[in-house]
Amino acid sequence: MSLILYFSPLSPPSRAVRSFLLLSKAVFQGKVVDLLKGEHKSAEFQNINPNQSLPAMVDGGLKLFESHAILKYIAVKKQLYQYYPQNLRNRAQVDCYLDWSQTGLEAIGKYVNQCFLFPKFMNKPVPDNKQELQKDVIDTLKFFESSFLTGRYIFNQSALTLADIKATSDLSQLLASDFDFNQFPKVKEFLQEMFSMPAIKEAYAEFLQMIKSSNPNDSISYIINGIDKSTSWKTTLYMHPFSSPSRAARTVLLYSGIDFNEKTINLLQGEHKQPEYSAINPNQSVPCIVDENLNLFESGAIMKYVARKFNLYNLYPTQLQPKARVDQYLDFHLTEMSSIPKFIFSCFMGPQMMKLPIPADKDQQCQNVLGTLEFFFKVFLNNGQWAYINNSPQASLADIKVGCDLAQLLLTDFPFEKISGLDLYIKRLFEIPEMRKSHCELFAYMQSQKVGKFALSISQTQPIRSQEKITLYFNFVSPPAKAAKSLLMLANIPFTEKVIDVQSGENKKKPYTDINPNETIPALTFGNFNLFESHAIMKFICVQFNLTEFYPNYPLRAKIDSYLDFHHSESRKLSLFALDFFFGPKFLKREMPKNYDERQREVCELLHFMINVFFAGGNYKYIMGSRTPTIADLSFICEISSLFFVDFDFSPFPTLKLYLRDMFSMKQVRETYSKFFMVARFMSKSMNPFIESIAKGTEEGGSSCCQLI
Repeated sequence: MSLILYFSPLSPPSRAVRSFLLLSKAVFQGKVVDLLKGEHKSAEFQNINPNQSLPAMVDGGLKLFESHAILKYIAVKKQLYQYYPQNLRNRAQVDCYLDWSQTGLEAIGKYVNQCFLFPKFMNKPVPDNKQELQKDVIDTLKFFESSFLTGRYIFNQSALTLADIKATSDLSQLLASDFDFNQFPKVKEFLQEMFSMPAIKEAYAEFLQMIKSSNPNDSISYIINGIDKSTSWKTTLYMHPFSSPSRAARTVLLYSGIDFNEKTINLLQGEHKQPEYSAINPNQSVPCIVDENLNLFESGAIMKYVARKFNLYNLYPTQLQPKARVDQYLDFHLTEMSSIPKFIFSCFMGPQMMKLPIPADKDQQCQNVLGTLEFFFKVFLNNGQWAYINNSPQASLADIKVGCDLAQLLLTDFPFEKISGLDLYIKRLFEIPEMRKSHCELFAYMQSQKVGKFALSISQTQPIRSQEKITLYFNFVSPPAKAAKSLLMLANIPFTEKVIDVQSGENKKKPYTDINPNETIPALTFGNFNLFESHAIMKFICVQFNLTEFYPNYPLRAKIDSYLDFHHSESRKLSLFALDFFFGPKFLKREMPKNYDERQREVCELLHFMINVFFAGGNYKYIMGSRTPTIADLSFICEISSLFFVDFDFSPFPTLKLYLRDMFSMKQVRETYSKFFMVARFMSKSMNPFIESIAKGTEEGGSSCCQLI
C-alpha cells in the first residue's frame, strides 16, 4: 500500500511535509482536506487523526500526525540522511530548530492569522494591537537570524535539511501579510532560494497563487518569484584591499580565471565584527570566501583550496617534495614573518589611518624586519640566486604570500637597499599580472603618498617587459592579424609592427617566407623564435606573459578552446562572406557568386547559433561567460567586423549589437581597427546607422563630431 498524505495547501506544516516528499521523490498519494469546509473535523478524518489537525499520514497500518514526526519518519525509513544527518551533532542541531519552532515562532502565526487571514476568510476585524503583534514578529525574526540562520542553511549545515524545509513553511506564513522582508535580507534571500527549487514550488503552488493574486509588496514578490540562482552560484571573496592576506587570496582567485564576486569589508568601520559577517566568518577577520555551501577563512587555507579546486599545479604542486617545500614556507610565514605586518601597522598604517601614536621602538621593529628578511632571502631565495622561493621555476603560493606582505612595506621607509637583490625579486613578482591586479587599490593609494623611488617604480602602471623583442607581421585587412594585434595592445606588451603588403605579394617572398612558410598573415617573431597562425600566436603570448585574463586557466580555458576550434570551421564563414561579396569582386577580380540570399541566410543562422551557444542566449557578456574579453572574443570580432563592408543588418541581433559596441569601445581595440574602419567608411557603397556608429565611435544616430577616429 502506498503512503497517503492528508494535507491542505493553507496549512504551513502540510506544506513542509509535502515539500519533503516531493524533494525526496518518494511515491505517495496526496489527499486534500478542506479546512474551510471543516473536513478535518469529520468522523472519517478523525479516524485517521483524532487530533483533527493537518498534516496526517497513513503508511500501511501506521497512522501518524504531527509534521515533525512525519518528516523524521520518512527520512529514517527512506534513509534520506542528507536531510536528517546521521552525525550526532548535526542531527541534534536539526532537532533543536524543529523543537524551538513549535513555540518560538508563535508570534508569526498569531500576527498573520489575526491581522490578515481571519479578517479575509472569517470576516473578523483587524485587532487594535496590530503594531504590537508586528513588533513581536520582528523580535522573533531577529532571534531566528542570529541563532539559526547563521549560514546559507539553518545552523550553517552543509546542505538542505529538515530544519530548512520546516523553516520555509514557518516563515512562509508571513507571505500572506504585508510584512516588509527588506528588514531581514538574510531571511529574504533564504526564502527566495527555497522557492527557486522546483519541488518546493510545486508543494506551495496553490498557496503561492493565492499570494500572487493579492498584490503583494515588492519584497514578497521577489521571494515568491523563486528565480533559480543555482546555475550562477559564485564564489564570493570578503576582503579589504589594504589587507595583505586578502590580496593573497584575491591573487590566487585571479589566477584561477573563474568569475567571482568580491565584497569589501570596511575594517575601520568595524564591519568585520557585525553579526552578519560574523555568521560567515566567526573569526571576524579578512579574508573569507563563500564557495557554494563552504565558508572558509584564513588566507593560507583559502589559497590552497582554490589552487586544488582549479588545478593550479603551477602554484601548488601535486608532487610530494615540491608541495612540501611550499607548505614549509607557508608554515614558516605564519610565525617568523609576523614582524612585517606588526611593523607596518604599528609604525605606519595605524598612525596614518587611525591616528595612533608612532611607537618608541620603531627603529627596533625595523631592525627585526630587516633580520627576518635577511634570513628569508638567504634561505628561501639562496641569496638571490633563485628567481622564486625554493628555486621554483615559477611563482608559487609561497611567493604570492610573501609578495603581498612585501608590497605593504613599500608604504614605509624600510631600507630595501640593505638586502642586495631583494628589489629584483619584488619587481619580478609585480610583473605578474594577477599580482598587479590584486594590488591596484594599494598602488593607487601609494601614488597619493610620499614614497621612495623604488616604491614608486613598483606602483606605477608598467607593461610586462622581456629581454626578447616581439615583431608582429601585420596587415589591417587580415582579420586574424587584427586579433593578434588587439591582444598585444590590450595587454600593453611592447612590440614592433611590420606591415606586409599582400597586394604586391610580399607575403610570398623572402624574407617573409623564412618567417612564415605558410605565406599567411599574421606571423610573429620572439627573439629567434618564429610563429604563425593567429590562435597559436595569441595562446603563446598569453602563456609567455601569464595573461590569464585573456586565456583563463582551466576549466574556463577548455571552454575558450572549444570556441577557438569552432572558429576555424564556422566563424570564418563571416569573413568569407565578405570576401566573396565585396573584397573578391573589388580587389581580386573575382566574379561575385549568385547565391547571396542563401549565403546571407547561413550567416544569420550562424549568428543565432553563436548567441544561443557561446553567449548563453544573451546571458553572457563575453564568450563562454568570461568576466573579461578573452582571445575568443578578439578572434570573433575580427571575423564579424568583416560584415561591415556588406552593410549587414544587425537589427535582428540585439545581443551582438551590445557586444560589438562594448568591444569596440576599448581604446586599444579601436586603435587596432582604426585604418580598417576608415577604409570601410570610405569604400562601402552604403552603411547602416549601427555599423556607421561603430566605425565612427559614436552612439547610433549620433553626430560624427563625436567620433573617436
